[in-house]
Amino acid sequence: MTDHAETPPPRPGGRLDPLQILFWAAVAVGVGAAGVAITAGPSVGRAGAVLLVLVAAVGMVLFFWMSRGAGRKHGAFPERGAIEAAALSSGKNEFMVVEALDEAALITDRALSPLAANAAYVTIAEAAGVLGESDRPPMMSRLFGADPLLSAPMFRLSKAAGQGQARREELPPTSLFSGSERQVRYEASVGPMPGGRVLWRLRELGVQEGEGAEDARQLFLDDAPIGFFAARSDGTVIYMNRALRAVLGVGEDPSTLRVKDLLKEDPARLVRRDRRGFGPSRTRITLKARDGVETQASAMTFWPAEGGDDAARTMVFFSDVETPETPVVVRADGAPADGVFAHAPFGLAVLDAADPAMAMLMDSNAALMEMTQGRAAPGVAFADLFDASEGPSALAQRLRSTMNEPSVLMLATQPPTAAHVHFARGADGRGIAYVLNVSEQRELESRLVQSEKMREIGELAAGVAHDFNNLLTVVMQTCSYLLRRHPVGDADYPLLREINDNATSARELSEMLRAYARQQTLAREIFEVGDFVGARQELIRRITGEHIKFEIKHGRDIPFVKVDKTQLERVIVNLATNARDAMMPKGGGLPKDGRLTIRTRRATAEEARALGHNPVEDGEYALIEVEDTGSGIKPEHAAKIFRPYHSTKDAGKGTGLGLATSYGIIKQSGGYIFFSTKLGHGTTFRIFLPAYTPTAEETLEMAEKERALITPPTKDVAGRGKILFVEDQIAVRRSIARNLRDCGYEVEEAENGEEALEIMGAKRGAFDMIISDVSMPIMTGPEMLQEAEADMIGNAKVLFLSGYAPESFSHMLEQYPVHYMSKPVTMEQLVGRVKELLAA
Repeated sequence: MTDHAETPPPRPGGRLDPLQILFWAAVAVGVGAAGVAITAGPSVGRAGAVLLVLVAAVGMVLFFWMSRGAGRKHGAFPERGAIEAAALSSGKNEFMVVEALDEAALITDRALSPLAANAAYVTIAEAAGVLGESDRPPMMSRLFGADPLLSAPMFRLSKAAGQGQARREELPPTSLFSGSERQVRYEASVGPMPGGRVLWRLRELGVQEGEGAEDARQLFLDDAPIGFFAARSDGTVIYMNRALRAVLGVGEDPSTLRVKDLLKEDPARLVRRDRRGFGPSRTRITLKARDGVETQASAMTFWPAEGGDDAARTMVFFSDVETPETPVVVRADGAPADGVFAHAPFGLAVLDAADPAMAMLMDSNAALMEMTQGRAAPGVAFADLFDASEGPSALAQRLRSTMNEPSVLMLATQPPTAAHVHFARGADGRGIAYVLNVSEQRELESRLVQSEKMREIGELAAGVAHDFNNLLTVVMQTCSYLLRRHPVGDADYPLLREINDNATSARELSEMLRAYARQQTLAREIFEVGDFVGARQELIRRITGEHIKFEIKHGRDIPFVKVDKTQLERVIVNLATNARDAMMPKGGGLPKDGRLTIRTRRATAEEARALGHNPVEDGEYALIEVEDTGSGIKPEHAAKIFRPYHSTKDAGKGTGLGLATSYGIIKQSGGYIFFSTKLGHGTTFRIFLPAYTPTAEETLEMAEKERALITPPTKDVAGRGKILFVEDQIAVRRSIARNLRDCGYEVEEAENGEEALEIMGAKRGAFDMIISDVSMPIMTGPEMLQEAEADMIGNAKVLFLSGYAPESFSHMLEQYPVHYMSKPVTMEQLVGRVKELLAA
């Protein structure tokens, strides 16, 4: 390996020169003089004592001066291990054995202080530029300090040397001693020697030249659970790993393939380099196997750092779950290796053992370092990267399970990060770990589960509201019937009125449940938001009271919207009520300096996003802002305010459904509701309703409705007409039919849609009005209307009643000339609507 005749003489270690001997002799004389002055003071006299003390003082000053650095500089203090090194060189026997070796060798003590090195070792140290001015040879770890890939093997060798054990490491190729083009592979070993010394040996294994050299990191690619291939800009495939070859059914040598042979789509988008610096490109692809089978996959293509080859590297993910979420972290040094290891967008690690629970990190890429917040350094236990809150044994069991199938573990980061871990054994017995960041995927899954849970709660609430509304309808209809027979002044009137008032309160609670479940039948109308809010000014003022300043500000060119006026009014009332309560002093009393401001204006999706509100679809919106100067919302409540039955008010104040109801109404209307808050300053709720452009016919209809509002409604409930009433609930059907007959109408009853069709078929065009429930067994109300022939209905008006109707029914109200009332209804409400429709 090395020609001994041309090498410099060996460096045995430190030295002992006359200056050292003179210094220590002076120190000994000074200390002795001080001892004599102390023990034999009377016999030497005062002058002699002073002289001895002076000599001792000079000796101490000299000692401290030398110990502060000058001593070592001038050779007074030898370096650590120098005496042992001198003894070793003087003995010659052991050193001659080391010098006779044809490979680089170093001798250290148990504390890893270098003692002696042979000529071959000194030559390598000079080539590495770490020899310095010291007479002592450098430690082997300093030889490879410039290559981070070699720090892990050096750590393990040093650990073994300190424990008196023998160890051998095959080092990755390095060009530290031979130039950038020549990659040399070494084998380093340590072993104990007699006398507590350690022998370090460095043996050259071979040379790798140019691009034809096999990259040591190829084991990452061949054993990876995802597909990988590299291709030049002309489409020639230069490498393909085992997983992708298995899917495509190609042999061990893919060099005869081109990218167009692999893909169904245009291959240019995978091999054409993006010079704009946008990082890896992601796309959906279809793989074509040799047997004609097509496989859907996701591809991520990236290129090495500037100055490397121009081949595109493409990772193929056979399922969406495998697609990594961690952005690519490129090493600042732009390591000129193949780039797959360093630039991979998911974590990669080489472990020193085949047991992931016991293995140590030998190397890790930049993505894993970023994912673990810098903890994935060489020499760190692989298990230390993960959360061990369940106990070390449970973590070890989960890590070992990754050898059979991928598993999700939590990284010990702040906050904890969910990672998809896969472990594979390398051909040389080492372990290879693949770590993919799936925290965003887990968060989406959690949101999906929560959304599914809320949907189920909504369906339950809607079903309960439907049955509850039917029962309330019977109570309210019967109460209305009895109130007509027991007017004011009757002994039973107060009791009946109390029943009626509580039934009305129960109806409001039922409507809140339906609104939260987004299962209301919305009677959408076209109107301008500014006029709508202005018309509710007095209502809001009564809610806030005279001690809170109330102001409405309108912007220009506010667009029309198409939503349910009644439901939007409920949202604004809920927000105004919450704002009033937020401005009330906690100890009670009247609010001071409270202000409620409602603004209306035109807004865009870009403005909403600029305020931090996401997601919002592109387009224009009518914005309603409700701002208060209250106490604000605490962070622990901010994420829960739209949940049902979550309330920050005192017990007995509020139902906890106000904001949940508002959220459901706005979402069902196709809009968005957001809020921003600051503790001690107040909260602003923002409602974004999609802008609507009315047609000419709709504009004319709006004008007619405004004129109709000028005519006051009649309070007389008596009327005439023939009504077909369709209802499957017997108690509901009997109570409503009884009240309609009592008001002078002729009523014929049907239990379901089929029975109603038979009656209409037998009496074609005989009815003035058809009143029907929406949801019924056998045949629903809308199905009955669609099945009926035109002459069966005649000129009859159609009015639907329901405690719960599907979302599709709202579209039916817009497409057909039908009308709708939500259960429960009082007799006065129902009969008044019937008389209004018949009169029209």
